[in-house]
Amino acid sequence: HCEEFCRDQHGSRFIQTKLDSATPAEKQKVFEAVLPVALGLMKDLFGNYVCQKFLERGSPEQREALGNVMRAHVLDLSLDMFGCRVVQKAIEVMEGHTLEALVSQLQGAVMTCVRDQNGN
Repeated sequence: HCEEFCRDQHGSRFIQTKLDSATPAEKQKVFEAVLPVALGLMKDLFGNYVCQKFLERGSPEQREALGNVMRAHVLDLSLDMFGCRVVQKAIEVMEGHTLEALVSQLQGAVMTCVRDQNGN
């Protein structure tokens, strides 16, 4: 039921609040439920906030796993009303090869992003 909870306004806020004080084991348990549906959540009105919170508060391994999910979809996410927020957060918090892999997916698409209302 984690996906439904993430997609609900109050459920999303609850999960975000709990992730701030959760133990690494508790975060991992929630992350394991979120990861298989993360791409859909990134484009969801409330689910995107849960993904952003994992990018902020998750372990380096969790950030990298989310980066791997995003990698082939960076342009699509960048042009999405909610997905663009997750891409922005990922660019803020990621480092090294994971960041390079995400940014490289935007090569040749800069003007597409500039012209799009969400692709900033």
